[in-house]
Amino acid sequence: MPGDLIDVLVPVPLLEKFTYKVPKGNQKRKLKRGVRLKVPFGNRILIGIFWNYSDSSKPKRASYKFIKEILDEDALLDKALLDLADWSSRYYHYPLGEVITYFFPPSLRKGKEAKFKESTYWKVTDKGDFFDLSELKRAPSQREGLVLLREKGDLSQKSLRAYGISSVTLNNLYKKELIQKISLEQLPVNSHRIEAIDKKKLTSEQNISVQAISGEFGNDKTFLLNGVTGSGKTEVYLRCIRKLVDQGKQALVLIPEIGLAPQAERRFKELFGDRVASFHSAKNERERLDVWLGAQRGLYDIVIGTRSSVFIPMKNLGMIVVDEEHDASFKQTERFRYSARDIALYRAKLSKIPTLLASATPSVESMSNALNGKYQLLTLKQRATGADLPSFVPLDLKGKALKEGFSEQLLEEIGSELNNNNQVLIFLNRRGFACSMICKSCGWISHCDRCDAHMTVHSNPSHLQCHHCEHKKPLYTICPSCQHNEFESYGLGTERIEDFLKKKFRQFPVLRIDSDSTRQKDSFKNYLKIIDEGKPLILVGTQMLAKGHHFPEVTLVGILDADSGIFSADFRGSERVAQLITQVSGRAGREKKPGKVILQTYCQEHPQIEELLKGDYETFIKKIIEDRASTKSPPFSFHVKLQAESFNGLLSRDFLSSCLDYLNKSQLMNKDIKTVGPLPSLMEKKSGVYRWEVSLFSSSRKSLHSLTDHLQSFLYLPKQTRKVRWSIDVDPISTM
Repeated sequence: MPGDLIDVLVPVPLLEKFTYKVPKGNQKRKLKRGVRLKVPFGNRILIGIFWNYSDSSKPKRASYKFIKEILDEDALLDKALLDLADWSSRYYHYPLGEVITYFFPPSLRKGKEAKFKESTYWKVTDKGDFFDLSELKRAPSQREGLVLLREKGDLSQKSLRAYGISSVTLNNLYKKELIQKISLEQLPVNSHRIEAIDKKKLTSEQNISVQAISGEFGNDKTFLLNGVTGSGKTEVYLRCIRKLVDQGKQALVLIPEIGLAPQAERRFKELFGDRVASFHSAKNERERLDVWLGAQRGLYDIVIGTRSSVFIPMKNLGMIVVDEEHDASFKQTERFRYSARDIALYRAKLSKIPTLLASATPSVESMSNALNGKYQLLTLKQRATGADLPSFVPLDLKGKALKEGFSEQLLEEIGSELNNNNQVLIFLNRRGFACSMICKSCGWISHCDRCDAHMTVHSNPSHLQCHHCEHKKPLYTICPSCQHNEFESYGLGTERIEDFLKKKFRQFPVLRIDSDSTRQKDSFKNYLKIIDEGKPLILVGTQMLAKGHHFPEVTLVGILDADSGIFSADFRGSERVAQLITQVSGRAGREKKPGKVILQTYCQEHPQIEELLKGDYETFIKKIIEDRASTKSPPFSFHVKLQAESFNGLLSRDFLSSCLDYLNKSQLMNKDIKTVGPLPSLMEKKSGVYRWEVSLFSSSRKSLHSLTDHLQSFLYLPKQTRKVRWSIDVDPISTM
């Protein structure tokens, strides 16, 4: 018989599990790990997760609280996912009680039932079956309703309303016990699959990749599919998934941006019908719960989603695809700082299934693993349509006059392409109208009060906004420094570029696509419909347009500021610039029409710009790998970053110094572990707090994690952290 004390995971930022009592009425019931419970915690009622029965040797105290309610008959997560949660907590040094909440959609975290949306149905009772209809001659509507239910069987209230039967009539029949009400879950998908076959002929490179991947179904094998932009990487994993689905298995496809979901979902549904679903934050709670339940019950063959989808339960998962695996969006940068790509790899290991990492610009980590044989490298060097890669044309801006950031040559090229009925993409990775607002009289600049950053000028509607803390202010009419009223908007943003191009090319549509213009639901999907019509137009956008989109009519890509990021203080800066420029360049000339990429630069002789102009990303990334190896930077060492923030920078600094003192006294601190800091973050002040950091590096992952475990015991002492908020970031991807 189970004991009466249980250990429960509670969603609070504390490492321990909490012990509760099981009421006598439930003590005979054997609880399964993963069952949700309502538990009292302080003055609140929280949704906890049963983890195990407490050690029988634990002292039984009267102070243990009773659980309030058992919410599930059975665990909603299988053993593999519970093991994944446990590993994720240990690897990222984050409380398991909070980690496991990421495995549930919002409605289940709130304690709601794990059911699809229910509809009310009515059915005839035994009494109603044999009831003499003549007794209802004075109630013709009731008679009609009873006859209808006898003839048709169970009908929903919605269907009965369509037949003219009102809810008043149904309630009267219900009171007479002639009919009864039942609630049935409405499954979101049909039970059948479509048998559409993709008629596209694969290239020899694609065929080799499909055969290699499908030959490893049922094995823990990682593939890196490195294909040039437009080489048909999506087609490769579509064919693999088709084979997988034919075996009754499911596939999970991770994408970096919500903006990629409509195009990906449409492409998959062409082949797999309504047994495809997408899961991301743009969906409401009901939609996310339905997809979650559908995947868990095996109703969906394929789930496409952003990083949080890596935790979604799937009844018979057979493969995980991480598209654009290099993308920084797969890393969460607050609270539980996990990498969806890396968790996907461990989930696949637990489930003994293959993982496919796909990218035209693989990360240093993935390419390094492929070169040393840890991953199997599959290469697609030719575009699937037979089209040539776009030609790169550098435009040296030194000494040239610019019109709103455009050289005369680029404007001429844009006009020429539009007149030839083609589409043009202009890339600038800065949203808003202008970078800052400057007083013409005294030089005052619109600084953010809460961050070490300028506030960006926005024009529609007019306001100032910090893109780091999202703080907003109205535009100034009087300078707060000198009281003059003349201002200049300095620098370029996508709004300003859009306004200029609309005036310059009045006869052609200009679509601005960034996180501001796509806030409304389905707005991005509507933009894609306009682009797919193929009419000549200009696209102006940020990195949202650089990732995985197929625009067959785009023949010219203009990169206004190719130098941005080359001189970054972040050691990953050059890698990111190369990925971004290569990705956005790949939108040009993907079909029959040749493509051209114009890079405006002041640094044409810079080695990295020269490498990018060759269009050979693989050579570029191999040189970066060599540089990282010589400096023993990640992935040739392992990295943990400890960051502290407070309203006083000295408090942050001193807190980190005390952490280092604590570590230096430990026997776990050895010569192999290198510490850097305490140092202010690249942006020291952000959202009103001052941030400092310490980095720990080691060639031994085990040594580094053991030391971080030791550090946690210090960090969770209340006296140490009363005035400072801290975070541990394992495998950080940014120094911002």
